[in-house]
Amino acid sequence: MKGRYADENLKWIAPLILLVILLPFLLRGATFSYRYYLYVLNIAGIYTILAVGLDVLSGYTGLVSLGHAGFLAIGAYTSAILVDQAGVPFGLSLIITPLITGLFGIVVGFPALRISGMYLGLTTMGFGFIVRRLIIALRTWTEGSAGLEVTKPLLFGFTFNSDWDNYFLVYTFVILVIVSIRRVMKSKVGRALMAIRDSEHAAQAAGVNLTRYKLFAFFLSAVLAGLAGVLFAHTMRFISTDHFDILLSIYFIIMVLVGGVGTVYGAVVGTLFIVLLDFLAIPIFKDWLGSFVAVEVADIQSLIFGLIMFLFIIFQPMGLYGMWLKMRIYWKLFPFNPKKRFT
Repeated sequence: MKGRYADENLKWIAPLILLVILLPFLLRGATFSYRYYLYVLNIAGIYTILAVGLDVLSGYTGLVSLGHAGFLAIGAYTSAILVDQAGVPFGLSLIITPLITGLFGIVVGFPALRISGMYLGLTTMGFGFIVRRLIIALRTWTEGSAGLEVTKPLLFGFTFNSDWDNYFLVYTFVILVIVSIRRVMKSKVGRALMAIRDSEHAAQAAGVNLTRYKLFAFFLSAVLAGLAGVLFAHTMRFISTDHFDILLSIYFIIMVLVGGVGTVYGAVVGTLFIVLLDFLAIPIFKDWLGSFVAVEVADIQSLIFGLIMFLFIIFQPMGLYGMWLKMRIYWKLFPFNPKKRFT
C-alpha cells in the first residue's frame, strides 16, 4: 500500500512533457523577443543535464566536486575536434564524447577512494584548472584561449540552424536523462550510492563495494557532463576557456543546493531557477541599481548568488523541491483536508 510519505504522483509527467513541447510555440505567439527566451531555455536545458549528473555525485553519493566545468569543457572541445577536424558524424560524437569524458571521471574519481569532503573538493577544483591549461597548451586543435568555432549540429540529415531547432534537440536529451537517472536512482545502484552517502562503514558492512560504486558515480556524472558539453559546443557554436572557469563549477553547485540535493527533480528546478534569475532578473535589477550607483553585472551576480546560497543553506537546506514536498506533506496531515476528513 502506498504510504502518505511515498513519492509524488507521476501523472503530471505527461502534461509536463507536453508543455515542454508546446512552450516554443507559446513564446512565439506571446512575445517578439522569443528567440532570446529560447536561447535562455537552451542554456537551462544543457545545464540541467550537467546538474542532474552533479546531483548523482554530490547529492546521492555525497562526493564533493568543484571541477564539473572541466568535464563540460572536455565534452565541448572533444566533440568539436571530433566533428570538425576528424570528420566524425555528430550523432556518433553524442556517443563517443560522453564516454571519453566518463573515462576522465574515473581518473578523477580515484582520489575519492582515499579522501573526501573538502580535500576531494580541492582535488576536483585542481582538475578544472588543469583542463583549462591543457586547452591552452593544445592550441593546435583547440585554438588556445582565442576560442574555437563549432559547426551546427547535423543529425539524421537534419541541420539544427537556430535556437528553435536546438530547443527540441536539447530537451529531448533533458527528458531522456531525467527519466533514465530517476530509474537508476530508484534501483539497487541508487540505494547503494545513498548508503555510501549516509555511512561508508555501514554501506561496506552491508556488502556495498565502495570502489566500484564511487567510480561509477564519477563515471556517470562525467558522462552527463560530457553530453552537456557536446550540446553546449554545437548549439552555442563558439567555445573558449572563458566559458569554463571555477565560477561555473560553483554555479552548478548552487543550482543543486537551491533545488535540493539528492533529488533529480530538485536539480532540474534549481537549474531553471538560477538560469532564469541570471539571464532575466539580474539584468533588470542591474539597470535599476545602475541608476543610483555604478555597478557591474558580475558583481551583482556574485552578490545575489552568494546571498541565495547562504539563505538556502541556513533556512531551507532541502531546497525548492524539499519545500514543495513539505507543502504536500502538510496538506496530507492537515486535519481539515477535505480528502482526509472522513477517511
